[in-house]
Amino acid sequence: MKHIAFEKTWKHEIFIGLKDKDSYREVFSVDDFKSLLEEVCTEREIAFSMLRQLGGYTHNKGYTTETSLRIVIIGAAEEEIRLLGERLKKIINTDTILITKAEIESAFL
Repeated sequence: MKHIAFEKTWKHEIFIGLKDKDSYREVFSVDDFKSLLEEVCTEREIAFSMLRQLGGYTHNKGYTTETSLRIVIIGAAEEEIRLLGERLKKIINTDTILITKAEIESAFL
């Protein structure tokens, strides 16, 4: 039986909602954001996956839901993740984004 050669690495996830912090409306469509993300990640050569989901949160006007995107990045440097997060946050004009980090084992087959 052949074994998979797993290696330890870091997985970062960036959670970003599409609502503008000033208007509380979704200014970007998922397709617009996808194009933007592809452009930014291609420029920096960051391998990523993007998933669309629904998110909910409380802000100063109450509770709301929005289209939320989860960007999964495996193996990138933490500084690259920070720069990517800051850039996306500014472009979307959102109050905050969430970045998570976990050590994982991964392998390409």
